[in-house]
Amino acid sequence: MMLENNLIKQCVCGNNFHFVRENINSLNVLKCINCSVIHQELVNWNITDYLEFYQNQYHDSYQDKKGVISYHKRYEHDCKIADIRLSAYGDLLNANISGLDIGSSNSAFVHRARKKGISCLGLEPGNDIGDNEVTIRGTIATTTLVPESFDFVTMHDSIEHIVDLNSEMKQVNKILKKDGLLIIDLPDYFSEHGRHHWKLIEHLWIFTKDNLKELLNLWGFTVFKIEVPILGKFVFYARKNENI
Repeated sequence: MMLENNLIKQCVCGNNFHFVRENINSLNVLKCINCSVIHQELVNWNITDYLEFYQNQYHDSYQDKKGVISYHKRYEHDCKIADIRLSAYGDLLNANISGLDIGSSNSAFVHRARKKGISCLGLEPGNDIGDNEVTIRGTIATTTLVPESFDFVTMHDSIEHIVDLNSEMKQVNKILKKDGLLIIDLPDYFSEHGRHHWKLIEHLWIFTKDNLKELLNLWGFTVFKIEVPILGKFVFYARKNENI
């Protein structure tokens, strides 16, 4: 099974031919025979289409089409979630360090972090969302960031949206300082409360806990804690180890 017409051209393990096609929770997916990682099958999409979708459609028109609250309108709600996250992170994030929130959307997490004295910027592909004063427009793939410039990187509900994970997560490793902190919040797809996260177009990678832990090690990180803050979600805490 070749993937030349698909958005994702190969699995994270490098396999581009041996997959099992399945439909799970109404989503067409491909399960890698080599490593068991599952990704969404998006046919006749390319990376330009996908980036344009996030730049100009995702935050408003696409959410309206689905009948859910747009990211502009949920800013106050997201600020409350950001406060809960920051409280959970505790002393791992403090006023003496600087960080980047990848997929920062409406800037709620960045704003709440900065209110606590934490130096934080957002990275966001959307042209129509977030605070320009604290947001870098683009993605890890399209933006040039200085190596070893951040003490921490947070990825809240964003890693599952990335097309070329191997390339972009290695870039995340590069922009972190020695022993830098990576915090990833993502769906627990295979729990009963995570079923609604099987989302067309949006969620490309369907990880298990073990999948992601193994991949983080390959990308140069050591996981030191995994939490389940709410049913249907995981939070991974990892340190840069540079072994890539």
